[in-house]
Amino acid sequence: MSVQVATCTVDQLISQHLIDYEAKDGTAIVCSEGQPITGMLSIPEYQRPYCWQRQQLKSLLEDIKSHRLLSSEQPYYLGSLILHQEMLSNGISRLNIIDGQQRVTTLSLIAFLLNPSLGASNSLSFDNLASQQQIKHNLKWLQEHLDELKDCIALDKLQFTLVVTQSEDDAYRFFETQNTGGVRLGGPDIIKAHHLRAVDKTFQTMFAQKWEGLGELDATISALLKGRFWQQMNARELPSYQQTKLVKDTIVKELAQDTGTSKEDISYGRIRRVQGLSGEISQQISQQGYDVRQPLNAGTNSIHYLSYFQELSHRYWENPDLPHLASYQGFVTWLKNLDGCGYLEGLYQACLLLYISQFGEDQLEVAAKKLFRVVYSRRVSNQKAVRENSISAFVKETPVLDWIALSYTPDQCCKRLDRFELRVDPSNINGNSVKKRFMDKVNNEFGLSLNDEQYEKEFAVALTRKVTGSSL
Repeated sequence: MSVQVATCTVDQLISQHLIDYEAKDGTAIVCSEGQPITGMLSIPEYQRPYCWQRQQLKSLLEDIKSHRLLSSEQPYYLGSLILHQEMLSNGISRLNIIDGQQRVTTLSLIAFLLNPSLGASNSLSFDNLASQQQIKHNLKWLQEHLDELKDCIALDKLQFTLVVTQSEDDAYRFFETQNTGGVRLGGPDIIKAHHLRAVDKTFQTMFAQKWEGLGELDATISALLKGRFWQQMNARELPSYQQTKLVKDTIVKELAQDTGTSKEDISYGRIRRVQGLSGEISQQISQQGYDVRQPLNAGTNSIHYLSYFQELSHRYWENPDLPHLASYQGFVTWLKNLDGCGYLEGLYQACLLLYISQFGEDQLEVAAKKLFRVVYSRRVSNQKAVRENSISAFVKETPVLDWIALSYTPDQCCKRLDRFELRVDPSNINGNSVKKRFMDKVNNEFGLSLNDEQYEKEFAVALTRKVTGSSL
């Protein structure tokens, strides 16, 4: 791993002494080995947009002010910048900012206000509309606090450590492990960088725009991880949502580091094949798009995979607009308003994405309610609360995701769901408990016509009869 390390001030960085190969005034940035670090600062397409807001601006300003009060002569340390030095075809060196663009952009805005000629000299450009809008907002806020900036900020007293690599892969390894910015990177940000790096540079801008159009991915990624991890043949544990670093590491490993290196954009599905009496064969593709549990390749394959499931999530869960499936739409709208069911909702969304990716809208209105009876059974079979760790335990006992994944037809899937035995624990079904309120809402939604006294012995039978159509 070839790495250069150097220290520089903000005015050195922004005034582009970086590109002065023969600086005679002592302002060139020199690494620990004595070699000058040269190149034009640039932000790669795979970086997230500039997103610092007032909270981060205020925090930076307050930290610098506090430092100045303690020591007006000592520089204020802004952390490290991870840079990839890239040689262009014209012989010019470019320094791609792998980690630190939020800080560098913010300080460029401050430099522009304090010293317009200095700030205007930097080479950074922003094509992303979100970045442009945030820059306008922040520039306005900083302008309103210009006197405060002048009092506490001296650009030659703000200091960075530069970590410069000759290999993009080496820079990315630092990037994954070192997040030093004020808005820390989450798993989706890191997998974005991983996959956009794998896209041919000719198409990076197009795929970067496609990624930004996906919006917030956390819920979809959470559902996909459940679908991929909670299976009997290859069962894996998912960390608790409270273990934020482990969650991020899991996302990065599953959806970035462990993806293949092939450039092929592959999706896996099923074909329905019918053979006639005379031997003729007709085929029909029974699954479109991607499979939840399929192996992935880095680059376009993973980007299209996430895009496909994000679209399904929006269409059938987040913002359903399905007049042709009015019953389904009304049901999921009702379901998302249930109290005390957050963990169950996460499992239900995973089941839903798996079902729709496999069978589309075929029997979706029926399957949605059958899935509800199974997944939300934990709400009535538990004595009291539904805790996060009880969901993974439930899936081990009741492999509902496998029932969907291993079914060839919606009918087969529905029959497997119908065989599930619903049970009610009699604890806490009186008064105004969360469990009792849940049962009341289910009673009304499904038209079970039960009174409170019947819940203990009749609720499971009545709901099962209504959902499965059986005559228990």
